Amino acid sequence: MEQNLLQTARAAFTNEVLTSLAKSGQESENDLSAGLELLLPLALHTLIGRAEKPYGPEVLWKLSREAYGASVLEALALPGQNGWQQRSDNLMRDLIGDSYQAMIAERAAQAGISAATASQLLSLSTTALLGIAGDYAQENSLEPAMLAAWLVREKDSVRRALLSARQVVPAAGGYDSPARPSLAPPDYTMLPEPMPEVPARMRPAAGEAYFSAPAASGAGSGGLRWQWGLLLLVAVLLGYLFGHERPASRPAGAAAAVASLAPVATSELGAKAPATPAPGRYDVASGNYIYDTGQPIILRLGDGTTQKVGANSTENRLFTFLADPAIEVDSVNRTKGWINFDRVYFDPGATTLTDESFQQLRNVASILKTFPASVVKIGGYTDSTGNPLKNFQLSEERAKTAMLAMAGMGVDMNRIQAKGYGGKYFITPNTTPEGRALNRRISIRVIRK
Repeated sequence: MEQNLLQTARAAFTNEVLTSLAKSGQESENDLSAGLELLLPLALHTLIGRAEKPYGPEVLWKLSREAYGASVLEALALPGQNGWQQRSDNLMRDLIGDSYQAMIAERAAQAGISAATASQLLSLSTTALLGIAGDYAQENSLEPAMLAAWLVREKDSVRRALLSARQVVPAAGGYDSPARPSLAPPDYTMLPEPMPEVPARMRPAAGEAYFSAPAASGAGSGGLRWQWGLLLLVAVLLGYLFGHERPASRPAGAAAAVASLAPVATSELGAKAPATPAPGRYDVASGNYIYDTGQPIILRLGDGTTQKVGANSTENRLFTFLADPAIEVDSVNRTKGWINFDRVYFDPGATTLTDESFQQLRNVASILKTFPASVVKIGGYTDSTGNPLKNFQLSEERAKTAMLAMAGMGVDMNRIQAKGYGGKYFITPNTTPEGRALNRRISIRVIRK
């Protein structure tokens, strides 16, 4: 009898893999095996749900192909060694959404394991499923739609597995689920700015309150006197606040400092190189330009989550552009508004994202999800060395890779465009390794807020 996908994935977790996982954690092999029976169906259920959504086949096909290229099934005994455990963890968190923690806690309690172990098993299950799907797609030369159809064919076996474990089908990210409720209006503020200090002459003496307690009910004119006193004090405070100039800038160490709105990236036409290079340094070992993203700040998103990023980072520039109603998209001059990704890199001459790139893509995806009306364009660029046609093709594929990665993190594909420009629009001369590293980049531009 032919094995279904769940059985094939379960077989990938050999005794050797379970032993290795048990040694690295605090759970027994039996506990881990029980956890897999609960978490493998959840992982496959969530992937099928993504496959049935717009552009889902393309996203899963690319992830599966990358998993196949990384030989992830051979590295299950060494979790985290190839970066796929973290990628799969991010994918599940993005697809399941707000229900993630509750689902992990429920399944951890069922299996008698810790929540951290349950989360690890879910990411490893996802990695195994993507690896198997990649192998199958490679062996049978499947296109995205064909691979998605192959996954969706597993619906019945997944339902049976979920029912046998008495699991609740997740509402977020899966099939047959109600529409996710719309997000509350974004909180466009970052950390609140400190209120001006009350001047010394208006502070109460030690042991006194700012406002005297009102007289008891029925005290007649005494009650009116304290109310008039309160109004007078409020008037004095307002006069002070509006009669004095606000500070020109925040203190140097303010945690919520706002970066300059001038983007790191040049315009699409990029006719002139900037007078000074972008802050940062050229890394000889990787061949990448390492940007200095500035002092740490906290971005507070509309869904209540926060991001700790640099004041000059891609995240802060994009967030500020989207959040500030005074900043408008220039629909006439499409050369304006481009922002470089400052922590997204590819393997040399390839379209494979490096492991450290996914954190920034995930941050940007989270920002875009809190501005559901926004539409963005991803631009890919190379340096001017090599064949111009190949450079154009490479830049196009890299832009699409970044686009698909964010789509896999929950951003609607209808809100992301991708285009490659090759070495056509350089931001600095290609005469030095540093200059070429700066020109090899991925950029983002808001085309609708």
